[in-house]
Amino acid sequence: MTGIIPLGYDFLTFLATTVAVVPTCKFLKVSPVLGFLAAGVALEQAGMLKDLKDMETLSELGVLFLLYEQGLELSLDRLKALSKYAFGMGSLQVILSTLLFTAVALPVGSGLGTWFLEVVCHAPPSLVSIRTVDEAVVIAAALSMSSSAFVLQLLAERGEAPTRVGSATLGILLFQDIAVVPFLVLLPLIESNGGMEGTTPQTLLSMLGPTAATSLLGLGALLVGGRVVLRRIFEIIAESRSSEAFVALCLLTVGGSGLLTKMLGLSDTLGAFIAGVLLAETSFRTQVEADIRPFRGLLIGLFFMSVGGSINMGVLRDNWDVIAWMLAGLVSLKAAVNIALGPLFGLSKSESIRTGFLLSQGGEFAFVLLTLACQLQLLPEELNQILIITVVFSMALTPALAELGSRLGAAVEAAEGGNTSDDEAPPPILEVEDPVVILGFGPQGQMLANMLASPLAQNNNKARAYIGFDLDHARVTASRRAGFNVAYGNGGRPGVLKAAGVKKPSAIVVCHSGEEAALKAVEGLRPEYRGVPIYACAQNFKHAAELRAAGADKLCIVNSEAGLNLGAQLLADLGSSETSVSLLRRGINEALAVRTAADNSTRNTAAAAEEAPAVADAAAKNGAAAAAEKKKKKQKQVELFVLDGKHAYGLRAEALARAVTPDLPCTECPLVRQQQELDILSSLDESLMPTGMLSSSSSSSSRAASVVDVDAAAVPAAGLNGSSSKGAAAAAAVNASVGSSTPGGPGSV
Repeated sequence: MTGIIPLGYDFLTFLATTVAVVPTCKFLKVSPVLGFLAAGVALEQAGMLKDLKDMETLSELGVLFLLYEQGLELSLDRLKALSKYAFGMGSLQVILSTLLFTAVALPVGSGLGTWFLEVVCHAPPSLVSIRTVDEAVVIAAALSMSSSAFVLQLLAERGEAPTRVGSATLGILLFQDIAVVPFLVLLPLIESNGGMEGTTPQTLLSMLGPTAATSLLGLGALLVGGRVVLRRIFEIIAESRSSEAFVALCLLTVGGSGLLTKMLGLSDTLGAFIAGVLLAETSFRTQVEADIRPFRGLLIGLFFMSVGGSINMGVLRDNWDVIAWMLAGLVSLKAAVNIALGPLFGLSKSESIRTGFLLSQGGEFAFVLLTLACQLQLLPEELNQILIITVVFSMALTPALAELGSRLGAAVEAAEGGNTSDDEAPPPILEVEDPVVILGFGPQGQMLANMLASPLAQNNNKARAYIGFDLDHARVTASRRAGFNVAYGNGGRPGVLKAAGVKKPSAIVVCHSGEEAALKAVEGLRPEYRGVPIYACAQNFKHAAELRAAGADKLCIVNSEAGLNLGAQLLADLGSSETSVSLLRRGINEALAVRTAADNSTRNTAAAAEEAPAVADAAAKNGAAAAAEKKKKKQKQVELFVLDGKHAYGLRAEALARAVTPDLPCTECPLVRQQQELDILSSLDESLMPTGMLSSSSSSSSRAASVVDVDAAAVPAAGLNGSSSKGAAAAAAVNASVGSSTPGGPGSV
């Protein structure tokens, strides 16, 4: 293909592969990791990967994004819980694994591993014999590392990241990222001084000391400075309200932090992880995680495909038996070490088995160490290829090994009667179960949060959980300081809710002041959460109809609600009874629901008309329509809300006024008169309104749409439940009014 660089061609091939692999793996219920590995092997053998080296370099960004995301999910409490796994279990795992692999390889030329491969596989001594101590130590150190990319991806897919197994696994992987640095620093220095035979501990210390001091000082400065500088930069970008700039800053943070730590002599993955940790306690965490997730998913898939493409099929074909036995030894030894260490650090036997099998493969840093050793002519080229293929196959077996560990762990747990470790798992990111999600934390959102947090709103003696989202950073910061559970982010995106740990909210309330933002939020969340009720604040009748069409279940027209509250207070101060005001308020709410339904119906009719087939004179009609629309835009649009008394609430008000007359006994007593009003109102509700409509008007948990189904012309003729003649007269008056009303009751609103 001309006009496209080889890397661009490979990336297009990768995108096409992703489109095919991910749905196929989902359908077959297997991990996409295996799909990308198999695709990499197939594409490389078909000659469709033009620039594998550059693709491998680009794919390493996927590991950075993966560690960055892991850092975002660590609170300070969880980071403290990880320390014992990282510096305790992780350090012992690396040391013991390295020592055991070295012991298998030594003595030089006649080690246990060399003897086994020569006897069982009839491998030539020139291929499998270890020539120097340096070679044995490098191979042992490389094989002691595990794969962050495979293991963390698998934990995320299985939802095990917040568990003790996930914490122990992450802690060990983080220590391995740190432990690989001394090997990378010391190996060239040692080889330049004649190898390990002529190196003393004092020499090692003198070599490593300056580098270690520089790295530690730089890392400390990065942690302290990044905590202040990074937050301030994110605050400035958040205030600009530019989603493009925010995404660019997220990507810059991943790459920049990795570059800084690499300049300090540390791994770039450690830098990405630290950047994530620095942002984990900020309000930006959920939005950042949602923004980087698509990039992480694509790049980590590219990494897996490049790993599959790196397999040398010729070496595999000629030495498959040697590779198989080396693979078995690698997995068995590493699993045994981790299983033995787990109980020493608070893991149960079941959890130790699962952790051991999860970390039993080789890792990405094995490629780095083995490649460096080959460049220094420390390893023969063919042995280097065999070791790399062994590591690749061990990585490919990670999903199967994890499943085997889970089954063995479950069997052990069942045999022990379900006993687990007494240590509690680290707290999740959000301790919110089925929360109410509030989008927009302005005055309405804050009022709603206060009501949900009130003891009066408790359910089964438990406070109702909620989480708010807003894109105004100043408002989010002030709200968090005041104790509200609110995060920076666009909660109208399902990805942001998932990043915040919200799996299925109990309800969603859209309180955005902007009409477009509210509409987009309802449109974005309705398909994802079909069974979850969505409440929304509308700015006007047209906006309410649009929100209803988008999928909102219940609506509140903000300006009308303010007028209702003010009018109710005014009427009460002017002497109207509480019951009359309540009746009026209920009726207006019903009429508002009818008005919203009518606007929505008109909107749907107009949309259907636009989709009708064009006639022969479509061009002329379109021109006339455009002119009319232009003229219409010049005119000021005014929304009016008028009640003419023919709606169901007007009939009830008329009947109430006729029924409660001064000649009834004790009417001068306000309490007696109020009770009479309540009794008559109840009777009128039963006679005039279907049961569904009555419950909808009086219960906040019913569907507001049921109000819309009531037509004043279709109200059944029925008498009052009372036995007085006044009640019968009122019923007759109501029935007469209904019978004489003009058709199309709700349409008169």
